[in-house]
Amino acid sequence: MTLKSIQKPIFLSFLLALFDNYIKYLIRVNNIQENEVIQNILTIDLTYNTGIAFGLLSDRTSATFIISLIVLIWLIFQFSKVNDGSLEHYSLVLILGGAFGNLGERGYNLIFSNNGKVTDFIEFLFIPSFNLADFFISIGIFLLIISEFQNKKS
Repeated sequence: MTLKSIQKPIFLSFLLALFDNYIKYLIRVNNIQENEVIQNILTIDLTYNTGIAFGLLSDRTSATFIISLIVLIWLIFQFSKVNDGSLEHYSLVLILGGAFGNLGERGYNLIFSNNGKVTDFIEFLFIPSFNLADFFISIGIFLLIISEFQNKKS
């Protein structure tokens, strides 16, 4: 793995993370509460999460930060194992972008405010509140699973 080979995926991941954090910022600054976009389906509602996905490890922000950092480092090394431009490659970009987004916000909030909480704001059907970073991670994992099934067929 060379620095040059991971520059593009890391850059794309940072762009996703910046977009995620900008939207979170707008939601917080405008204090958007229970804004129903599609009745009984999609609501924008500012909440905070101290845990990881779906509230796991709530109130253990330091632990979730360390776990997330380890996963982020592991993800970066995974780029050396996939082909550039493959479905696996783009799924890792999405996962890494989501990891950067949530890890950056959690780290900032651990140091400066908010006890390491991450901003969640999307309420979709029955799914617990989430943010764009969580969405990127979920879509990335879904694409990674599809890629694995395709690889097993070959």
